[in-house]
Amino acid sequence: MMNFVAILIYMGIAELPAIEDYWAMETRVPQVANIMSSKRFRLMKRLVHFNDDTQIAGTIDRFFKVRPLFSHLNAAFRSEPQTPKQSVDEVMVAYKGKAAGNLRQYIKNKPDKWGFKLFARASEDGFIHDMVLYQGKNTLEAHGVPLTPEQTAMGVTSQIVSVLASTMPSSTTTAIFADNFFTSLEIVRYLKDKNCRYTGTAGDNRIGKPPFKSIKEMENKAVPRGMYDYVTSDDGILALRWKDNRIVTLLSTDVGVEPMSSVYRYCSETKRKEQVICPAVIKSYNANMGGIDKCDMLVHLYRTPMKSKRWFMRMFAYSVDVSLTNAWVFYRRDCKAIGLLDGLSLKHFRIQVFREASSQKSVTSHPRRCSAFPGSLSTSADIPTPVRGHRSYNPDSYVRFDMSLFHAPVYTNRQTCKYCSRKGNIMRSYVVCRVCKVHLCLTAGRNCFIKYHEAVEFTGLDKKKKKSNNNYKCS
Repeated sequence: MMNFVAILIYMGIAELPAIEDYWAMETRVPQVANIMSSKRFRLMKRLVHFNDDTQIAGTIDRFFKVRPLFSHLNAAFRSEPQTPKQSVDEVMVAYKGKAAGNLRQYIKNKPDKWGFKLFARASEDGFIHDMVLYQGKNTLEAHGVPLTPEQTAMGVTSQIVSVLASTMPSSTTTAIFADNFFTSLEIVRYLKDKNCRYTGTAGDNRIGKPPFKSIKEMENKAVPRGMYDYVTSDDGILALRWKDNRIVTLLSTDVGVEPMSSVYRYCSETKRKEQVICPAVIKSYNANMGGIDKCDMLVHLYRTPMKSKRWFMRMFAYSVDVSLTNAWVFYRRDCKAIGLLDGLSLKHFRIQVFREASSQKSVTSHPRRCSAFPGSLSTSADIPTPVRGHRSYNPDSYVRFDMSLFHAPVYTNRQTCKYCSRKGNIMRSYVVCRVCKVHLCLTAGRNCFIKYHEAVEFTGLDKKKKKSNNNYKCS
């Protein structure tokens, strides 16, 4: 199983159009083909499971097939040290198949628009600490974190943020950042009562009716870019509206308006970048909101290929990628702590994990469907060794029937005759063809060596051509 996972890790680095290409002659990857045969890899891919399917009847969890896997990962990720700045956002696991039904979601603004939707909480450096698998009304019930009566009375998005915040080891020293999908006065007040700070963009219909300029007034061309208006409630919640390329509205209990800074924005009238006033809460939000997006970027750099009719295999591939990404982020933290500036990149980190995971004894395999090329056969080591579970070696027809090549018998170790052996009637010979590199009988009773090179065989295409040529014969 470790070899199977190791192969998946390496496939994310050296991705090929099809799984069979890793064992084919023209595109063979020895790091993969020498560990496991293609037949065994396909078998393990077909049989791997993560839960007992006999218990699926009666469950409300639509992610039942991968629930133990993600429960284990969440427990491991939550136990790792967390930064004081946490971001909450949506994650899309790419999947375009239809086998999963309406578990497959669509989000227009994501790089992977179709797939499984997850709600995640991550540190600012991209380490994901918790994931909630979205499956409709049973999302939080299947997640395994019980809701309090106060949480049950809240809206759906507020419940998501509250559940993700409840798994933090210390909420009093943590600030959460989220976008307008999650932000509302409801969740800001709830987290403030729990001594947890919050900053997030918000829609105009989810902030109450604060006494500052409306969006319509701010969109007026007479209002310059960088103009802002804010108000603070009696319980310490800041509501701010700032004009950038668009009107931005934020709610925050973490950072105020001061100190002011400036950002550069392109001006279409002057054809150059100009300074625009920026409040401190805007700058803090932009600096700390990108944890989930950074993890998505790292996962997409070397994504494990997983094409399967079983929809949960795509979730398994994502779990491998996010685990490696989290491990690399943690490795970079350690490098920074000890002052190591030239640590491993994510690519070389995956290669190192692949080497450690595939430390078991490798198998000796030869390329599948490989072509034989003319060459001298000096030792028995040049003969492809038969491996159980692998397809037997066959030279191409243009080599086998080319009489200009020096097809000569060579005496070597004893193996099965390629021409006359059948199931239940195996013939073995010490003679091998120098060019074709296959064993053939060469005795007084059986001269398979001559018959093998003189036989006329047509492929399916050749037979079709021959039949079509006969149709044009004159009667």
